[in-house]
Amino acid sequence: MPQLVKGGKHVFGWSVITDELKVRIPDEAYDEYSFGHTDKIIILSGSETSGGFSINTPCSVANSKFGDRIISLIGYIKESDEFTIKRQKIVRAGERFISWTNLLDDKSFYLSDDLMDILGVHSGSRLLAARGSGVGMTFISRGPIYNEALKHNALLVYH
Repeated sequence: MPQLVKGGKHVFGWSVITDELKVRIPDEAYDEYSFGHTDKIIILSGSETSGGFSINTPCSVANSKFGDRIISLIGYIKESDEFTIKRQKIVRAGERFISWTNLLDDKSFYLSDDLMDILGVHSGSRLLAARGSGVGMTFISRGPIYNEALKHNALLVYH
């Protein structure tokens, strides 16, 4: 997994939002964040600077320092691995947005039209898949890290 600049963020490559609004998780990120142990992911909108969003397993969110608030907002029930809100419903948490969706067998997931509007992305958008916090990985849609990645032609592209 390359670093774009010395001391900078590690990246997995580019993920392109397909015409079907599907996003592919890079293989290395899929393994690193243990997405193979779940069929559900929690989506958290990104920062103002880098946009995009992070994806997280319910277990990693539940065990994080901010987990209680997120879990209560989306109604995740750890014992049954279910949610009390509908799949892809969007919940606002201050300046951030939270949703959840199913993880598909091909290491991908769908974004809703509503969430894509909020995130400012669309079919065909290239998202920079990068190492995020210890909780989840990020898909960056703009900003300095994104612009630096545009200079690196050797990054893998996932569809």
